[in-house]
This record gives sequence, C-alpha cells and structure tokens, in this order.
Amino acid sequence: MIEANILLLSDDSEILQYVKSLLEGEGYVVNTYTDTNSFLIALEEKNFDLIIMELKGKEINGIELCKAIRSNFMLRHIPIILLVEKAHTIEKIKGIYAGADDYIEKPPHAPELLTRVKASLWRAKRDLDANPLTKLPGNASILKELEKKISNKEIFCAAYADLDKFKEYNDYYGFGWGDRLIQHTASVIYNAIRELGSENDFIGHVGGDDFLFITLPESVENICKKIVYDFDMSIPSFYKEEDKERGYIVIKDRKGILAEIPFITISIGIVSTKEKKITHAGQIIEIATELKNYCKTFPKSIYIMDRRKDYKKI
Repeated sequence: MIEANILLLSDDSEILQYVKSLLEGEGYVVNTYTDTNSFLIALEEKNFDLIIMELKGKEINGIELCKAIRSNFMLRHIPIILLVEKAHTIEKIKGIYAGADDYIEKPPHAPELLTRVKASLWRAKRDLDANPLTKLPGNASILKELEKKISNKEIFCAAYADLDKFKEYNDYYGFGWGDRLIQHTASVIYNAIRELGSENDFIGHVGGDDFLFITLPESVENICKKIVYDFDMSIPSFYKEEDKERGYIVIKDRKGILAEIPFITISIGIVSTKEKKITHAGQIIEIATELKNYCKTFPKSIYIMDRRKDYKKI
C-alpha cells in the first residue's frame, strides 16, 4: 500500500465522513476541510500527496481552486481528484482543463474511489522526482525543463543558488537545523519568484543546499536582489543567541585547529540565453556552476550574471 497524506475538501458532511473513513481504513492520513479559506491555509503550511475536493459546493469553486494550485509551482505537482455530480458532464471537462487529474462521480463507490486514489498516487510518484525535504522538483525535472525551453528556443535565465559554509553549519548545529535552513532557503527563493517573476517560472531542488530556478531576463536581477536581501535579513534567526552575538560559530577544522566560521551567505550564478548560444542543458549547468563557485570567492551574499557572449573560463 502507498502511504500518503491526503487533503479532503467538501462541505457535504456525509461524503466528507464517508470518504475519510474509507481512506483511513486503508491506512492513509486524511486531513478534512469544509471551507476554502482553511483549505488554502493548509496548502501553504502542510505537505500533501493528493487532493480530493468538490467540483462545486455552496462556497467551493473547484475550477478556480484547480487553476490556483496549478499556477503555484510549489503545489502544481500534487494530483487532484474532483468529486462531481453524475449529470455535470461539461463541468467535468472544465475541471480537467483547469488542472484536475481525475474525477469521481457522487456518491463515490468504495472500489472505484480507492482504485483512482492509488492510481493517482502511483502516477505522481512515477512522474515527479520531488525532493523529499522541500517537495520541489529534482534533477530529472530540472533537466527536462531546461531541455524543453532550449528546444523551443525560448529566451530565459537559469540561476544556480548555493549556500556558503553550509557544511560547517550542518556539522555544528546538526541535521535538524540544517534541514530547516534548506526549507527556509526554498521559501525565500519561492517567495521572490512569486512576487517578482511570472507564472511560467520554475524552481527545482538540485540536492542538499543547491537550487536552480528559471525565469525571464527582465526579472532575474530583481528576483536575485530580493533573494539576497531576504536571506541575509533572516539568517541570524537560524543561529543561537551566543553565536548571534559573536557573529560567527567556532568549530575545529580537520587538523583540530579552532576556526571562526561566519554566518551563512548565498551565492547565485546566472546564465542567460538572450545573447549566448545554448544547445543543451549541460552547458547551462556547467556555466552556472562555474559562476556560482566564483560567487563563493566573495565574503558576502552575491549574484553574478554571465554577460559573456562566448563561454570562457573565469
């Protein structure tokens, strides 16, 4: 059986209880909501593997909710199953076009419901290489997105972000603190793109403390400025008071010598296809990695845009 955390939205109390009991009987964790506001808050605060919701309720508009979820790249990977009235054929079609993955007619029959739930979860697991910590798309999705844009001859910027001194921080504070910082970094990048980017932008988690996002050339510098500013303003909250007062942590290096490690900073290397001929995703990764590593030679959070028309080693 596939373990999953399921969000269920319905203002029909009988269906809500029936579906909840059925899914919990199969071992799934089910979170139930009866109104749109609490549903949207839960989406922002919790991680879900599947959404089951009404196509139409007294105050529930499944079409608009599908569109909102699919326009949010932090949520767009979550499969959606709509609960629909049997006679609403046109509404079923609208729901699929709005972004739903499947639908179940009401009242739902147990075997069909369970089959569709398991199928949706299996497809999601197959299609998405999501990072388990941030739930962002992983390397396979990143490469696929880059290759698609290159193949379509789109003009875009790819930015590779990495944390400086993260290993020392992780060793000093432990994996729990390190994981929270990685999640926070994902949120900082996401919020900057949501505020200053476009709906077709993309963010992926390469692994560890490395991220790659794709946006438009006219947006990328403003996004990076905000990421750098927000990260630097928030990073002290990830240190204990005594370390915060010092402005650094003290650790032993491999030779047993005490070393003062400054607060973590963020480095971002940016590659644009506007003036540079890019033929494959590997080129972008190579150039962005080099730029990101060059950023790390500066003792501060920084982004650097590659403005060379021809690729030459820095």
